[in-house]
Amino acid sequence: MTRSVQISAARPNAMSRPEFAARLKKVLAEGNLTIADLARWFNRPHPTVAGWVKGGRVGRELAPLDAAYVTAQLVQLERRLAKKDGLPVPVGVSARKRKQYFDGLRRNATG
Repeated sequence: MTRSVQISAARPNAMSRPEFAARLKKVLAEGNLTIADLARWFNRPHPTVAGWVKGGRVGRELAPLDAAYVTAQLVQLERRLAKKDGLPVPVGVSARKRKQYFDGLRRNATG
């Protein structure tokens, strides 16, 4: 299954590192998410996503289309949170159920 990503006319990785980290931290807090949840969402290794959250590193280590994809995924997560579409993750969801819950959100996001 191929997935189309809309890329704006501006550089796809034009978001500053601090802005990217701040947006991730906001989604983490308001969405009751963990870094592991974000790693699943972005389909990236846990240490990579942890680095994004801590230092906001994005763009430099990503190719332009990868940066555009990550940015689009962040926007989608923010929209779902704003619409209360599966987020925030319910309190008290066990680690096993949490993985299943979040994988379900991811599947629903991809159609």
